[in-house]
Amino acid sequence: MNFMKKNSLCVAAALFGLAHASVVVAEGTKQLAAEQSARPLSAFFGLDNNLPFGANVLCLGAWGEDGMPVVLSHTVNPDSLQAEDFRVVRLSGATNTPMCVTLRPASDVDENRTVLLIGEFGNADDDPPVKVLIVDDVLSDATDSPQLNFRGTQVSVIPLDAGPEIILAAAVPKDIWSLSGRGTSCPTATKQVVRVTWTGGVRLPNRDELGEAQRKLYKVSLTAADGSRSEVSPAALAELGDADNNHFLCLDTTTPATAVAFPAGHLVDPNGDLNADSKVMVRR
Repeated sequence: MNFMKKNSLCVAAALFGLAHASVVVAEGTKQLAAEQSARPLSAFFGLDNNLPFGANVLCLGAWGEDGMPVVLSHTVNPDSLQAEDFRVVRLSGATNTPMCVTLRPASDVDENRTVLLIGEFGNADDDPPVKVLIVDDVLSDATDSPQLNFRGTQVSVIPLDAGPEIILAAAVPKDIWSLSGRGTSCPTATKQVVRVTWTGGVRLPNRDELGEAQRKLYKVSLTAADGSRSEVSPAALAELGDADNNHFLCLDTTTPATAVAFPAGHLVDPNGDLNADSKVMVRR
């Protein structure tokens, strides 16, 4: 083999190595970006030493404990959830591990993103919880994309006396919203559905479920292909009656929903605090 041919082969090999390294770096960067997007969106100090007797169904011994729903950016694999994955930090710096965690009651298909932490997390008056840390592996349930890990992420705690708000709105595929769940269903004439997720469970101040008046209070922004915008109320509300923090907004138009709003002062959380004003973009 002459010198020039040998040298050309060496150059080609080096270039191949650089190209392969570039692919590896690019894939690593992509995975890192995905990992960084996996995070808790909210932690809501919903009840202080006041979980009802019925909470024992969710976790034996939960009656009279604290309840804190944590909403995550992605749905999670239930098998990856352990109480030891979470740590609650109080104002004093003291830390607590939940006695148990559960995805119930928000456990219908495609709802597995609200983790209810149950245990003793401090007292609202003198040493409230201020931060939730995810200290071990909590994995997304993705099957058609890289599995994400929430380990190492954290979120500030919304105080006990703060009202609930919408933290997430997302378009729901028809093969999901057409399924029967524990809550009510959208009408058969529905053309698209947006799921809204609140920081905690919400009902009317008299503890009844939402009705026609609250349907009209929901406002959905629509953006057509030509850029024109309009605003409607959903034709119906669904996912009611299942005691979780999700609602379906059933729309009778195919014009894509781009934002959802709900005004302050009409709904309450389990602690009786009125909801805050909310407006969020729709995730697709």
